[in-house]
Amino acid sequence: MSSPRTLRAIRPRAVVSPGVLVALLVLALGFVVLAPDSLLADWLYLVISVGGAAVAWAGDLRRPQNRRGRVPWLPLTLTLNAAGDVLWQALTWATGSPPDVSIADVAWLASYLTMAGIALTGRIGGRRRPGARLYAVLDGVAALSVALLVVFQTSVTATLADHGLSPTARAAFVAYPVLDAVVIGLMAWRLVLHGRVRPVVALVLLGMACWMGADLGWLLLASADTVAGWLDGGWLLGVVLMAAVPWVPQSGTEDPATDRGPGNGPWRMAINVAPFTAPALVELFAWREGIDVNPVPGLVVWGVLLVLISIRTRLVALDGERAWAVVRSQARRSEALAVNSSDAVAVVDVEGRLTADSGSLSRSFGADATAGVELAALVGQVGGDPDATRLLLARSVAQPGVPVELELEGRRPDGSPFWLGGRAVNLLDDADVAGIVVSLYDTTARTLAERELAHQAFYDGLTGLANRSLFLDHTEQALRRAGRTGSPPIVLCLDLDGFKDVNDSIGHLAGDQLLCAIGARLLGVVRSADTVARLGGDEFAVLVDDTTGGLPEAAALAQRLLEVISEPVDLGGHKVTVAASIGIVVAEPEATPLSLFRDADIAMYRAKAAGRAQWVVFDPDMRTAALQRIELERELAGALAAGQLRLTYQPVVDLQDEQVVGFEALLRWQHPTLGAVGPDRFVPVAEESGEIVAIGRWVLAEATRTAARWQRAHPGRPLSMAVNVSARQLVGGTLLQHVAEALTASGLAPSALVLEVTETALVTDPAAVAERLAELRALGVRLALDDFGTGYSSLSYLRQFDVDVLKIDRSFVTLLDGSADDAAIVHGLVQLGRTLRLEVVAEGVETTAQRDRLRAERCDLAQGYLFSRPLEEADAELLLLGQRAPRPLAQA
Repeated sequence: MSSPRTLRAIRPRAVVSPGVLVALLVLALGFVVLAPDSLLADWLYLVISVGGAAVAWAGDLRRPQNRRGRVPWLPLTLTLNAAGDVLWQALTWATGSPPDVSIADVAWLASYLTMAGIALTGRIGGRRRPGARLYAVLDGVAALSVALLVVFQTSVTATLADHGLSPTARAAFVAYPVLDAVVIGLMAWRLVLHGRVRPVVALVLLGMACWMGADLGWLLLASADTVAGWLDGGWLLGVVLMAAVPWVPQSGTEDPATDRGPGNGPWRMAINVAPFTAPALVELFAWREGIDVNPVPGLVVWGVLLVLISIRTRLVALDGERAWAVVRSQARRSEALAVNSSDAVAVVDVEGRLTADSGSLSRSFGADATAGVELAALVGQVGGDPDATRLLLARSVAQPGVPVELELEGRRPDGSPFWLGGRAVNLLDDADVAGIVVSLYDTTARTLAERELAHQAFYDGLTGLANRSLFLDHTEQALRRAGRTGSPPIVLCLDLDGFKDVNDSIGHLAGDQLLCAIGARLLGVVRSADTVARLGGDEFAVLVDDTTGGLPEAAALAQRLLEVISEPVDLGGHKVTVAASIGIVVAEPEATPLSLFRDADIAMYRAKAAGRAQWVVFDPDMRTAALQRIELERELAGALAAGQLRLTYQPVVDLQDEQVVGFEALLRWQHPTLGAVGPDRFVPVAEESGEIVAIGRWVLAEATRTAARWQRAHPGRPLSMAVNVSARQLVGGTLLQHVAEALTASGLAPSALVLEVTETALVTDPAAVAERLAELRALGVRLALDDFGTGYSSLSYLRQFDVDVLKIDRSFVTLLDGSADDAAIVHGLVQLGRTLRLEVVAEGVETTAQRDRLRAERCDLAQGYLFSRPLEEADAELLLLGQRAPRPLAQA
């Protein structure tokens, strides 16, 4: 069957292995070749043709990075080819005979236009290259000339005439091999670029060669019908080869970053002169067959080829001129950069002598740098080290091609110092250089800046004293010397008392002046061998190095420091007086700089806690206490996440009938190794570290959830839940949000939640606390003043803060067991609460006598061990059910 050319069939991605697909494709092609006149062969031809176009589109869509150009030329080519095949086959089936020229030929001929688009605008074989399109056109014209010569000098024309074809059909059939040759000519130069074969171009050229072979066979063979299957196989094989192109990735030689011209290597030259062999081969073939051919077409083609190669030669010459112009421009640019650059560049020979004058080196050194002068001698003239320069150049000679870093120092004629940095590279083996390239640049500004930064890194910018880093370094050196001399260093850490008041009253500028004055006084007291440092803020340190007086001498020094610090300081007309707390530590044999500083700091805070304006010598027990606190803080940070915290609930009863009306949630911590840690130990640590905010949020959520569940289980009994709130939570900005979240999540009525605050918490920031309490009351929760009477000015707080509950501290409740005068205090507190219409709760009730007295005073509520210890959640539920089964807790 004489059929059109087709597109490639490429494997679908999954389901079947590549080997099976290739085998099926080979079987299909074999059937088309061996049984071309069967209906199955016709269908297989169309399947391979259309499938090839589909596979090309799939490769273009799935691997867009492989597309060579903006337009998918190759899938379009195979689509047009497949369209022509389908149209031709449809006409053949419809009319019962194959048409000579039809609409199918329009699609096939259009496919050559898209192939020309690949050759002229695509990036097959690499990125678009300068002049590539013009070179391709020249090659295409040469291929067209040769193809026309072959057509008119062979039996093609006679073969077509013998079949009685119309001129249109004859032109169409001749056009196919001619266009095949033109496309091959347009793309042949791309096959080998810069010494490497392009696999994508090879696939396209092989596909076009299959098409051209089948087209020439159809025209030249006397009886093409006898080999129709082989011709169909050639067309289909071309489709298969070209359909694989979109799936082939770009090779290394196709790097889009490469920006070279079309190249003029051996392959390029070979395809330039190859067309000249065509006329000779035609003449040789005619002579061998004894055919007398007309020499005029051959001469015309020779002339066309001569014109083409003349144009080509001129283009190559222009390319060379442009390349040389670029080289000369780059050379001039490099020369201008070298002359006008702040860097100094010179080339020296193996002996270190300049091979040419260097103006930039003369400017940098302030000395003549002429050819023949030794570089080391120039360095010596400006105060540098010539021997070091010779050594660096010798290292460069020993390491060809390896940069050797240089650093030179000297003085200019005006006496100012300068520093040069740079490198030397041994290019003695480079014929264009034949020397050691030395490039130097001025690093004076950078070196001076580095020295200034080094000073800033080790000295305090305000007082000029040593900073923490330098102090630790000096301490480490003193410890090393102590190992030899046996005289341990002593560190004094001091913190000013009252400095914040100066800052707040006079201003920060006055505070800075005070720090400078104190620093100067400290320097005036210590020895020159000692180190005085400002560690930050109002904290200073003194290192007493190599002392033979030991601790008594350090104590005497501390006393002198206290005396000079306490002297008044005049700050812009303001006489101020400050004191200091000093911690002293004597280095032990195993001490380190950090351990000395830490121990002195611990002793200093002990002095501050003991009343300030004094010195305290460090004792190892202080470290133990500090370490325990640090360990407690570290373990507490993970206690909540580890599930080590829990709540217990102490009942609050109505004194009239001793019925439970509420609970107070109490926080407990059970550590796996530390055991039960009391609230008096860990709550202050949580306050100081800030962990109390997260813990308080959890307590609110857990307590409200439990209270809501109990209220649902005992609907006839109103129950309240009291939760303690810390000072850190009150002054923070998240307490209101946390309370609202807990109430919403649990469904507890706001009035059932009582937030207990201590008088100590109220005094932290009265204005902020008052605002926060007002917000909480607006939310609907009740507020209780806890431990009433133990704080600062309880009555003033009752007037300033709007609360609902007054809790009498257990220290007052114990007075009920004493004299009548002592009991009168409780009477006054209860009456005060009743007068202010506050609910009064007595804490720590432990005896029946206390209960009876409180009941007689008409106190509303009470809690304490007399009624119940703090209970676990399950025990509290049993209590509510009227089944007393409290189990004693490990911690109360």
